[in-house]
Amino acid sequence: MMSGFALGIIRLLFNFYVLSIGYESSVMGLLVGLPPLIITFAAIPMGILGHRVGFRLALMIGAGLMTTAMLGLSLSSAMVGLIAFSILRGFAMTLLQVSSAPFMAENSDVGERTHLFSVQFASRSMANFGGLLLAGVLPGIVAALLGVDPESTTAYRGAIMTGAAIYALSILPLLRTRVPETAFDRRMTFRWKEMFHPPGLLLKLFLPQVVIGFGAGALVPFLNVFFKTKFDMGDSWLGLLFAFQSGFMALATFSGPMLAERWGKVRSVIGVQLSSIPFLILLGYSPILSLSAVGFLLRAALMNAANPLYTAFAMEQVSAKQRGTASALMQMSWQGTRSISSFMSGALQEVSGFSALFPITIVMYLSTSVLMYFFFVRNRTKTTGQGE
Repeated sequence: MMSGFALGIIRLLFNFYVLSIGYESSVMGLLVGLPPLIITFAAIPMGILGHRVGFRLALMIGAGLMTTAMLGLSLSSAMVGLIAFSILRGFAMTLLQVSSAPFMAENSDVGERTHLFSVQFASRSMANFGGLLLAGVLPGIVAALLGVDPESTTAYRGAIMTGAAIYALSILPLLRTRVPETAFDRRMTFRWKEMFHPPGLLLKLFLPQVVIGFGAGALVPFLNVFFKTKFDMGDSWLGLLFAFQSGFMALATFSGPMLAERWGKVRSVIGVQLSSIPFLILLGYSPILSLSAVGFLLRAALMNAANPLYTAFAMEQVSAKQRGTASALMQMSWQGTRSISSFMSGALQEVSGFSALFPITIVMYLSTSVLMYFFFVRNRTKTTGQGE
Protein backbone atom coordinates (compact mmCIF):
# COMPACT_ATOMS: atom_id res chain seq x y z
CA MET A 1 0.00 0.00 0.00
CA MET A 2 2.85 2.40 0.76
CA SER A 3 4.49 1.69 -2.58
CA GLY A 4 1.16 2.12 -4.35
CA PHE A 5 0.68 5.50 -2.69
CA ALA A 6 4.16 6.67 -3.74
CA LEU A 7 3.89 5.33 -7.29
CA GLY A 8 0.63 7.20 -7.75
CA ILE A 9 2.61 10.42 -7.41
CA ILE A 10 5.31 9.57 -9.93
CA ARG A 11 2.77 7.97 -12.28
CA LEU A 12 0.89 11.24 -12.68
CA LEU A 13 3.73 13.73 -12.55
CA PHE A 14 6.84 12.20 -14.11
CA ASN A 15 5.82 12.85 -17.73
CA PHE A 16 5.01 16.46 -16.87
CA TYR A 17 8.34 16.79 -15.06
CA VAL A 18 10.24 15.65 -18.15
CA LEU A 19 8.30 18.00 -20.41
CA SER A 20 8.77 20.90 -17.97
CA ILE A 21 12.55 20.54 -18.22
CA GLY A 22 12.23 21.20 -21.95
CA TYR A 23 12.51 17.74 -23.47
CA GLU A 24 10.34 16.56 -26.37
CA SER A 25 7.80 13.71 -26.37
CA SER A 26 10.37 11.35 -27.91
CA VAL A 27 12.61 11.77 -24.84
CA MET A 28 9.61 11.21 -22.59
CA GLY A 29 8.88 8.00 -24.48
CA LEU A 30 12.52 6.92 -24.07
CA LEU A 31 12.48 7.44 -20.30
CA VAL A 32 9.11 5.73 -19.89
CA GLY A 33 10.30 2.82 -22.03
CA LEU A 34 13.65 2.24 -20.31
CA PRO A 35 12.40 0.52 -17.11
CA PRO A 36 10.35 -2.08 -19.04
CA LEU A 37 13.35 -2.68 -21.31
CA ILE A 38 15.56 -3.37 -18.28
CA ILE A 39 12.94 -5.78 -16.94
CA THR A 40 13.05 -7.67 -20.24
CA PHE A 41 16.75 -8.47 -19.87
CA ALA A 42 16.98 -8.66 -16.07
CA ALA A 43 13.85 -10.67 -15.24
CA ILE A 44 15.39 -14.15 -15.49
CA PRO A 45 18.54 -13.26 -13.47
CA MET A 46 16.39 -11.52 -10.87
CA GLY A 47 14.06 -14.51 -10.71
CA ILE A 48 17.06 -16.75 -10.07
CA LEU A 49 18.33 -14.30 -7.44
CA GLY A 50 14.95 -14.43 -5.72
CA HIS A 51 15.23 -18.21 -5.49
CA ARG A 52 18.77 -17.97 -4.14
CA VAL A 53 18.33 -15.28 -1.47
CA GLY A 54 14.60 -15.64 -0.85
CA PHE A 55 11.78 -13.57 -2.27
CA ARG A 56 11.36 -11.63 0.98
CA LEU A 57 14.92 -10.24 0.85
CA ALA A 58 14.55 -9.59 -2.90
CA LEU A 59 11.47 -7.45 -2.20
CA MET A 60 13.36 -5.46 0.44
CA ILE A 61 16.28 -4.80 -1.92
CA GLY A 62 13.86 -3.77 -4.67
CA ALA A 63 12.10 -1.31 -2.38
CA GLY A 64 15.42 0.29 -1.46
CA LEU A 65 16.47 0.61 -5.09
CA MET A 66 13.10 2.10 -6.08
CA THR A 67 13.38 4.76 -3.37
CA THR A 68 16.86 5.67 -4.60
CA ALA A 69 15.72 5.80 -8.23
CA MET A 70 12.77 8.08 -7.51
CA LEU A 71 14.96 10.44 -5.50
CA GLY A 72 17.59 10.44 -8.23
CA LEU A 73 15.04 11.19 -10.95
CA SER A 74 13.65 14.09 -8.94
CA LEU A 75 17.13 15.64 -8.67
CA SER A 76 18.13 15.09 -12.31
CA SER A 77 17.66 17.41 -15.25
CA ALA A 78 20.58 16.33 -17.46
CA MET A 79 19.87 13.49 -19.86
CA VAL A 80 22.60 11.25 -18.42
CA GLY A 81 21.09 11.44 -14.93
CA LEU A 82 17.55 10.81 -16.13
CA ILE A 83 18.68 7.78 -18.13
CA ALA A 84 20.82 6.37 -15.30
CA PHE A 85 18.08 6.58 -12.69
CA SER A 86 15.47 5.30 -15.15
CA ILE A 87 17.68 2.24 -15.60
CA LEU A 88 17.97 1.86 -11.82
CA ARG A 89 14.20 2.18 -11.59
CA GLY A 90 13.98 -0.67 -14.09
CA PHE A 91 16.15 -2.95 -11.93
CA ALA A 92 14.05 -2.09 -8.89
CA MET A 93 10.82 -2.84 -10.76
CA THR A 94 12.30 -6.14 -11.90
CA LEU A 95 13.07 -7.35 -8.39
CA LEU A 96 9.73 -6.20 -7.04
CA GLN A 97 7.56 -7.59 -9.82
CA VAL A 98 9.38 -10.88 -10.29
CA SER A 99 9.49 -11.61 -6.55
CA SER A 100 6.00 -10.50 -5.53
CA ALA A 101 3.90 -13.28 -7.07
CA PRO A 102 6.14 -16.19 -5.96
CA PHE A 103 6.35 -14.74 -2.43
CA MET A 104 2.56 -14.61 -2.17
CA ALA A 105 2.20 -18.04 -3.79
CA GLU A 106 4.54 -19.70 -1.30
CA ASN A 107 2.63 -18.10 1.57
CA SER A 108 -0.78 -19.36 0.43
CA ASP A 109 -2.57 -22.50 -0.71
CA VAL A 110 -4.81 -23.05 -3.72
CA GLY A 111 -8.02 -22.36 -1.79
CA GLU A 112 -7.02 -18.84 -0.73
CA ARG A 113 -4.64 -17.82 -3.51
CA THR A 114 -7.18 -16.15 -5.80
CA HIS A 115 -8.45 -14.03 -2.90
CA LEU A 116 -4.92 -13.14 -1.77
CA PHE A 117 -3.83 -11.96 -5.21
CA SER A 118 -7.03 -9.99 -5.71
CA VAL A 119 -6.89 -8.31 -2.29
CA GLN A 120 -3.23 -7.45 -2.75
CA PHE A 121 -3.93 -5.84 -6.13
CA ALA A 122 -6.98 -4.02 -4.78
CA SER A 123 -5.09 -2.71 -1.74
CA ARG A 124 -2.36 -1.32 -3.96
CA SER A 125 -4.96 0.27 -6.23
CA MET A 126 -6.72 1.94 -3.31
CA ALA A 127 -3.39 3.28 -2.08
CA ASN A 128 -2.71 4.47 -5.61
CA PHE A 129 -6.03 6.35 -5.35
CA GLY A 130 -4.67 8.34 -2.41
CA GLY A 131 -1.34 8.93 -4.10
CA LEU A 132 -2.96 10.27 -7.24
CA LEU A 133 -5.23 12.57 -5.24
CA LEU A 134 -2.17 13.96 -3.49
CA ALA A 135 -0.25 14.17 -6.79
CA GLY A 136 -2.92 16.43 -8.25
CA VAL A 137 -2.43 19.08 -5.55
CA LEU A 138 1.15 18.42 -4.46
CA PRO A 139 2.84 20.62 -7.12
CA GLY A 140 0.56 23.46 -6.05
CA ILE A 141 1.53 22.96 -2.40
CA VAL A 142 5.23 22.90 -3.26
CA ALA A 143 4.78 25.93 -5.48
CA ALA A 144 3.07 27.87 -2.67
CA LEU A 145 5.84 26.99 -0.23
CA LEU A 146 8.66 27.92 -2.60
CA GLY A 147 6.98 30.77 -4.46
CA VAL A 148 7.19 29.19 -7.93
CA ASP A 149 4.71 28.31 -10.68
CA PRO A 150 2.63 25.14 -9.98
CA GLU A 151 3.64 23.69 -13.36
CA SER A 152 7.32 24.53 -13.02
CA THR A 153 10.16 22.04 -12.85
CA THR A 154 10.77 22.95 -9.22
CA ALA A 155 7.17 22.17 -8.23
CA TYR A 156 7.19 18.81 -9.98
CA ARG A 157 10.63 18.00 -8.53
CA GLY A 158 9.47 18.62 -4.97
CA ALA A 159 6.38 16.48 -5.52
CA ILE A 160 8.41 13.51 -6.81
CA MET A 161 10.85 13.84 -3.90
CA THR A 162 7.87 13.55 -1.57
CA GLY A 163 6.91 10.34 -3.36
CA ALA A 164 10.41 8.96 -2.84
CA ALA A 165 10.16 9.63 0.91
CA ILE A 166 6.83 7.80 1.08
CA TYR A 167 8.22 4.85 -0.86
CA ALA A 168 11.02 4.49 1.69
CA LEU A 169 8.36 3.72 4.29
CA SER A 170 7.32 0.60 2.35
CA ILE A 171 10.46 -1.16 3.59
CA LEU A 172 9.19 -1.12 7.19
CA PRO A 173 6.34 -3.68 6.78
CA LEU A 174 8.69 -5.98 4.85
CA LEU A 175 10.95 -6.08 7.91
CA ARG A 176 8.03 -7.56 9.85
CA THR A 177 7.39 -10.44 7.43
CA ARG A 178 8.69 -13.95 7.97
CA VAL A 179 10.71 -16.20 5.75
CA PRO A 180 8.18 -18.90 4.78
CA GLU A 181 8.73 -22.60 4.70
CA THR A 182 9.05 -23.51 1.05
CA ALA A 183 8.27 -26.71 -0.82
CA PHE A 184 11.83 -27.05 -2.10
CA ASP A 185 15.38 -26.49 -0.94
CA ARG A 186 16.83 -23.21 -2.23
CA ARG A 187 20.28 -24.72 -1.99
CA MET A 188 19.46 -27.37 -4.61
CA THR A 189 21.66 -27.42 -7.70
CA PHE A 190 20.18 -25.11 -10.27
CA ARG A 191 19.18 -26.86 -13.50
CA TRP A 192 18.08 -24.72 -16.42
CA LYS A 193 16.24 -27.60 -18.07
CA GLU A 194 14.04 -28.12 -15.03
CA MET A 195 13.30 -24.42 -14.64
CA PHE A 196 12.04 -24.11 -18.23
CA HIS A 197 10.14 -27.40 -18.48
CA PRO A 198 7.72 -27.85 -20.07
CA PRO A 199 8.56 -25.08 -22.56
CA GLY A 200 5.23 -25.32 -24.37
CA LEU A 201 3.26 -24.44 -21.25
CA LEU A 202 5.54 -21.50 -20.39
CA LEU A 203 5.22 -20.20 -23.94
CA LYS A 204 1.44 -20.32 -23.71
CA LEU A 205 1.49 -18.52 -20.37
CA PHE A 206 3.66 -15.60 -21.46
CA LEU A 207 2.77 -15.13 -25.16
CA PRO A 208 -0.54 -13.36 -24.34
CA GLN A 209 1.50 -11.02 -22.13
CA VAL A 210 3.69 -10.17 -25.12
CA VAL A 211 0.70 -9.05 -27.15
CA ILE A 212 -1.09 -7.14 -24.41
CA GLY A 213 2.14 -5.43 -23.37
CA PHE A 214 2.58 -4.06 -26.88
CA GLY A 215 -0.91 -2.60 -26.85
CA ALA A 216 -0.74 -1.18 -23.34
CA GLY A 217 2.72 0.34 -23.70
CA ALA A 218 1.71 2.36 -26.73
CA LEU A 219 -1.04 4.19 -24.89
CA VAL A 220 -1.52 3.69 -21.15
CA PRO A 221 1.65 5.44 -19.84
CA PHE A 222 0.70 8.57 -21.80
CA LEU A 223 -2.99 8.95 -20.98
CA ASN A 224 -2.22 11.85 -18.64
CA VAL A 225 -0.67 13.66 -21.61
CA PHE A 226 -3.69 12.68 -23.76
CA PHE A 227 -6.14 14.34 -21.37
CA LYS A 228 -3.98 17.43 -20.91
CA THR A 229 -3.49 17.99 -24.65
CA LYS A 230 -7.00 17.07 -25.84
CA PHE A 231 -9.10 18.58 -23.05
CA ASP A 232 -6.60 21.01 -21.44
CA MET A 233 -7.05 19.44 -18.00
CA GLY A 234 -5.10 20.88 -15.08
CA ASP A 235 -2.96 18.79 -12.75
CA SER A 236 -5.47 18.81 -9.89
CA TRP A 237 -8.30 17.53 -12.13
CA LEU A 238 -5.98 14.94 -13.64
CA GLY A 239 -5.03 13.77 -10.17
CA LEU A 240 -8.69 13.43 -9.27
CA LEU A 241 -9.49 11.51 -12.46
CA PHE A 242 -6.56 9.12 -12.09
CA ALA A 243 -7.36 8.64 -8.41
CA PHE A 244 -10.91 7.60 -9.25
CA GLN A 245 -9.44 5.22 -11.83
CA SER A 246 -7.48 3.46 -9.08
CA GLY A 247 -10.61 3.30 -6.93
CA PHE A 248 -12.60 1.73 -9.76
CA MET A 249 -9.76 -0.73 -10.36
CA ALA A 250 -9.80 -1.77 -6.70
CA LEU A 251 -13.56 -2.30 -6.66
CA ALA A 252 -13.45 -4.30 -9.88
CA THR A 253 -10.63 -6.45 -8.52
CA PHE A 254 -12.75 -7.52 -5.56
CA SER A 255 -15.19 -9.06 -8.02
CA GLY A 256 -12.44 -11.27 -9.47
CA PRO A 257 -12.72 -14.19 -7.03
CA MET A 258 -16.50 -14.35 -7.52
CA LEU A 259 -16.11 -14.43 -11.30
CA ALA A 260 -13.38 -17.04 -11.04
CA GLU A 261 -15.52 -19.31 -8.87
CA ARG A 262 -18.36 -19.19 -11.37
CA TRP A 263 -16.60 -19.10 -14.73
CA GLY A 264 -13.01 -20.14 -14.00
CA LYS A 265 -9.98 -17.87 -13.98
CA VAL A 266 -9.17 -17.82 -17.70
CA ARG A 267 -12.74 -17.40 -18.92
CA SER A 268 -13.16 -14.52 -16.48
CA VAL A 269 -9.96 -12.89 -17.75
CA ILE A 270 -11.11 -13.15 -21.36
CA GLY A 271 -14.57 -11.80 -20.49
CA VAL A 272 -13.39 -8.68 -18.69
CA GLN A 273 -10.74 -7.94 -21.30
CA LEU A 274 -13.27 -8.07 -24.14
CA SER A 275 -15.72 -5.98 -22.10
CA SER A 276 -13.11 -3.24 -21.74
CA ILE A 277 -12.72 -2.62 -25.47
CA PRO A 278 -15.94 -0.58 -26.01
CA PHE A 279 -14.85 1.70 -23.18
CA LEU A 280 -11.39 2.05 -24.73
CA ILE A 281 -13.10 3.24 -27.92
CA LEU A 282 -15.22 5.69 -25.89
CA LEU A 283 -12.07 6.99 -24.18
CA GLY A 284 -10.23 7.66 -27.42
CA TYR A 285 -12.93 8.93 -29.73
CA SER A 286 -15.48 10.78 -27.65
CA PRO A 287 -15.24 14.57 -28.10
CA ILE A 288 -16.91 15.09 -24.72
CA LEU A 289 -14.66 15.06 -21.66
CA SER A 290 -17.20 13.43 -19.35
CA LEU A 291 -17.78 10.49 -21.74
CA SER A 292 -14.08 10.09 -22.38
CA ALA A 293 -13.51 10.03 -18.62
CA VAL A 294 -16.16 7.31 -18.20
CA GLY A 295 -14.37 5.23 -20.84
CA PHE A 296 -11.06 5.85 -19.07
CA LEU A 297 -12.39 4.68 -15.70
CA LEU A 298 -14.24 1.56 -16.87
CA ARG A 299 -11.53 0.41 -19.30
CA ALA A 300 -8.95 0.46 -16.53
CA ALA A 301 -11.28 -1.23 -14.03
CA LEU A 302 -12.07 -4.13 -16.36
CA MET A 303 -8.57 -4.68 -17.73
CA ASN A 304 -6.91 -4.59 -14.34
CA ALA A 305 -9.48 -6.87 -12.74
CA ALA A 306 -8.00 -9.57 -14.97
CA ASN A 307 -4.40 -9.17 -13.76
CA PRO A 308 -4.51 -10.95 -10.39
CA LEU A 309 -6.67 -13.75 -11.81
CA TYR A 310 -4.22 -14.50 -14.60
CA THR A 311 -1.21 -14.23 -12.28
CA ALA A 312 -2.77 -16.66 -9.80
CA PHE A 313 -3.65 -19.02 -12.67
CA ALA A 314 -0.07 -18.93 -13.98
CA MET A 315 1.44 -19.61 -10.54
CA GLU A 316 -0.82 -22.69 -10.20
CA GLN A 317 0.27 -24.15 -13.55
CA VAL A 318 3.94 -24.54 -12.60
CA SER A 319 5.79 -26.24 -9.75
CA ALA A 320 7.03 -24.32 -6.71
CA LYS A 321 10.63 -24.26 -7.94
CA GLN A 322 9.52 -22.86 -11.31
CA ARG A 323 7.49 -19.95 -9.97
CA GLY A 324 10.38 -17.48 -10.10
CA THR A 325 11.11 -18.41 -13.70
CA ALA A 326 7.44 -18.28 -14.72
CA SER A 327 6.99 -14.90 -13.02
CA ALA A 328 10.15 -13.63 -14.71
CA LEU A 329 9.03 -14.81 -18.15
CA MET A 330 5.65 -13.15 -17.74
CA GLN A 331 7.28 -9.89 -16.70
CA MET A 332 9.77 -10.10 -19.57
CA SER A 333 7.06 -10.70 -22.13
CA TRP A 334 4.82 -7.93 -20.79
CA GLN A 335 7.51 -5.35 -20.11
CA GLY A 336 9.64 -6.03 -23.18
CA THR A 337 6.92 -5.28 -25.69
CA ARG A 338 5.65 -2.46 -23.45
CA SER A 339 9.10 -0.87 -23.67
CA ILE A 340 9.29 -1.18 -27.44
CA SER A 341 5.82 0.26 -27.94
CA SER A 342 6.54 3.13 -25.52
CA PHE A 343 9.61 4.07 -27.57
CA MET A 344 7.51 3.97 -30.74
CA SER A 345 4.65 5.85 -29.08
CA GLY A 346 6.83 8.84 -28.19
CA ALA A 347 7.86 9.21 -31.83
CA LEU A 348 4.30 8.69 -33.12
CA GLN A 349 2.95 11.36 -30.80
CA GLU A 350 5.29 13.92 -32.35
CA VAL A 351 4.01 13.01 -35.82
CA SER A 352 0.31 12.26 -35.41
CA GLY A 353 -0.60 12.75 -31.78
CA PHE A 354 -2.73 9.93 -30.37
CA SER A 355 -4.71 9.09 -33.51
CA ALA A 356 -2.63 6.01 -34.36
CA LEU A 357 -2.28 4.72 -30.81
CA PHE A 358 -5.86 3.75 -29.99
CA PRO A 359 -6.28 1.36 -32.97
CA ILE A 360 -3.00 -0.37 -32.03
CA THR A 361 -4.16 -0.93 -28.46
CA ILE A 362 -7.62 -2.15 -29.49
CA VAL A 363 -6.22 -4.74 -31.92
CA MET A 364 -3.70 -5.99 -29.34
CA TYR A 365 -6.35 -6.39 -26.63
CA LEU A 366 -8.55 -8.40 -29.00
CA SER A 367 -5.62 -10.59 -30.05
CA THR A 368 -4.72 -11.34 -26.42
CA SER A 369 -8.20 -12.66 -25.67
CA VAL A 370 -8.13 -14.82 -28.79
CA LEU A 371 -4.79 -16.35 -27.78
CA MET A 372 -6.00 -17.12 -24.25
CA TYR A 373 -9.13 -18.76 -25.62
CA PHE A 374 -7.21 -21.07 -27.97
CA PHE A 375 -4.50 -21.89 -25.41
CA PHE A 376 -6.55 -22.50 -22.28
CA VAL A 377 -10.26 -22.76 -23.10
CA ARG A 378 -10.78 -24.48 -26.44
CA ASN A 379 -7.94 -26.96 -26.00
CA ARG A 380 -8.36 -28.12 -22.42
CA THR A 381 -5.36 -30.46 -22.31
CA LYS A 382 -3.89 -30.41 -18.80
CA THR A 383 -0.22 -30.24 -19.52
CA THR A 384 0.76 -30.01 -15.86
CA GLY A 385 -1.97 -32.07 -14.30
CA GLN A 386 -3.50 -28.93 -12.77
CA GLY A 387 -6.70 -27.42 -14.02
CA GLU A 388 -8.02 -23.91 -14.06
